[in-house]
Amino acid sequence: MSGNRKLIIPKKFRKYRALLKQYGVGTCLFRFYYVLSGKLGILKLKFPPWRWEQKPLEYWGGKEFLDGVTDYKDFRNKANRRFFFPPGKPPRVNSEWHKNAIEEADKILAGNIKYFFKTEYELGMPFDWFYNPFTQYRQSVLKHWSETETFDSERGDIKFIWEPARFGWAYTLARAYAATGDDKYAQTFWILWESFIAANPPQIGPNWKCGQEISIRSLACIFALYVFWNSPCTTVERVKKMSVFLAASAERIYKNINYARSTQSNHGIGEAVGLYTIGVLFPEFKEAGRWKKIALDILNYDAMHKNAADGSYIQHSMNYHRFMLQVYLWVFLLADINGESFPEKIKSRIKSSVDFLYQLQDPATGRVPNYGSNDGSLIVPLNNCDYLDYRPVIGSLHYYFNKNLLYENGPFQEDIFWFWGLNSVAAPRAFIERKSTAFDDGGYFVLRGRDSWAMIRCHTYKTRPAHADMLHFDLWWKGLNILRDSGSYLYFDKDGWHLPFPLTAAHNTVMVSDKEQMVKGPHFMWLSLPRARFIGSFVKDGVEFWQGEHYAYSDLPSHITCRRSICRADDNLWIVVDDILGKGQEKILLYWNLPDIRYSLEGNLINLHTHEGQVLIAVHCFYGDVPARVVKGQQENKCLGWNSLYYGQKTASPVFSLSAFGRLPVRFVTFISPGGNGDIEKSGPGCVKFIARGKNSTLQVQCNSTSVGNNLGLSIKSGNVVAEL
Repeated sequence: MSGNRKLIIPKKFRKYRALLKQYGVGTCLFRFYYVLSGKLGILKLKFPPWRWEQKPLEYWGGKEFLDGVTDYKDFRNKANRRFFFPPGKPPRVNSEWHKNAIEEADKILAGNIKYFFKTEYELGMPFDWFYNPFTQYRQSVLKHWSETETFDSERGDIKFIWEPARFGWAYTLARAYAATGDDKYAQTFWILWESFIAANPPQIGPNWKCGQEISIRSLACIFALYVFWNSPCTTVERVKKMSVFLAASAERIYKNINYARSTQSNHGIGEAVGLYTIGVLFPEFKEAGRWKKIALDILNYDAMHKNAADGSYIQHSMNYHRFMLQVYLWVFLLADINGESFPEKIKSRIKSSVDFLYQLQDPATGRVPNYGSNDGSLIVPLNNCDYLDYRPVIGSLHYYFNKNLLYENGPFQEDIFWFWGLNSVAAPRAFIERKSTAFDDGGYFVLRGRDSWAMIRCHTYKTRPAHADMLHFDLWWKGLNILRDSGSYLYFDKDGWHLPFPLTAAHNTVMVSDKEQMVKGPHFMWLSLPRARFIGSFVKDGVEFWQGEHYAYSDLPSHITCRRSICRADDNLWIVVDDILGKGQEKILLYWNLPDIRYSLEGNLINLHTHEGQVLIAVHCFYGDVPARVVKGQQENKCLGWNSLYYGQKTASPVFSLSAFGRLPVRFVTFISPGGNGDIEKSGPGCVKFIARGKNSTLQVQCNSTSVGNNLGLSIKSGNVVAEL
């Protein structure tokens, strides 16, 4: 063999190099062994099924507990373990806020619940725990949880089985009971819980498959137990059975928690919060100390290693970021009121994560970009706010750290009342400015004007990408998400509708040669980790400027670099310049995902007719005349033109796209004028002019293509302001 021959690694093996980089060799070996253990029946031997009566309360409490306790409910009354409020004494809050809870609770009494806090389905009373209302399929054969498939084409997405089993509806019943004192809500909880344990014996069926689901369910049951404590429906026998249920749940989590940690996601803390809570509140269990210790180790470790110093989170998802914050709010409070405490460095890291989310929040709606995986998780729902409103968790954690109120009075403060009591309403109001911010560790960048703001993603992925979204640009104006992310829809759908949502075309960015920016692997895995570089940002002559680039297409023969430059000129105009640099010829596609509102298209100019006024979007390609098209609700190819704000729901929404094929470099310039109007015109060879007319000003922008790859060649004029970029 010649000495200068290059070793060629087969492509199928090169893909797995990205998995090793994301998870590490040890974790990959563990995951392989874990899957093999399930197939060989080892997990079934490790977690043998049993019946509830086989392990009574005395089994979990040990000999000392058996000898000393005659009335377990009385014992619990006297126990020196504190919850957010005394047993049976939940806070009574604003009756207007509780009105919605009572209406929702009455629907639960009739067997109707909301899935993922949006879509209502009927499950009967008591619930049918194995019915998927989305596919109308009932899973009738119950196997050991290790033999239950997560992705089943007949049953459909397992999250539709898990959702009612999370017991999120228990918080609604608890809120209604706190408002009215009506025992029908307590009785309904106990009827449903007893139905659940009868249908789900330990280790059997899909509801024992995921430790995080078990943990979330445990939190809801503990919350309901404390709210309904003084109801005559909460009998000594039910309290004893509930304690057995919680102990069995903790044991299942504890013995399998290494799998949760191997996912390098929120599953570690999602399971640890349940272990910690049961360990703290039920110290009479003989394993409580072990449960609490491992939970603390995970919570402390993950806070420092999965939350970056700038506040960003490992999972690249706003929804999972909120999930993580709810976990830490719960455990911080529970520790404090029981005389324990988390280290200050842990609290400081979580505080940074709160500040991060606040800076990415829309001030008018409380929403954040619909970015990354969005699976409908909201583990402690204690208010009437829409699922998309992030003020409850941000406001609660702000109150925890600062003891003042971040937002004005509203239903998003109900969480604070539940956790701290009614006196918290007297706290002073704080004001924290939202401003342009660079979160370099996580690759999130925020540009803010008076009425409009934007988020940009520019990140070199090292762990678990969520979507193929390099240089995604999310734009908001007066509470409207003008340029949006398409969301997640579902994690599994037998017809494949879930497949396009994480892909490049579902984001506001550029695609080259019909190739995805990242190589999609099975389920949640990605088999490539693109690199990116933040070049810089500054404010000059009243114009805010940002620039970055990525190398997802550098392996093409043309060795492409995609560079995006963004300018904000006051609030009248945003300018996005996309330079596709390289050699040779390529097909270039530019996608702008728009909200589902009325629009009109004329050439390469689209007008969005919003209730706040018109938003004009005009695109010019310097390669030549490139026709634009709008696709809405396409059901073929890549299913373009869909938007999913809530898990399991999709709506047809327009996508404004342009396609060019030519010799590189190619430049696209997009002008976005919120609340005004404008004209685009060629002003010479390789030069284009855009005039934006707002209410009080006229802004002229001229851009040329002679300097592609070197500088922007932008000239911006507004009154006496002249900016050259």
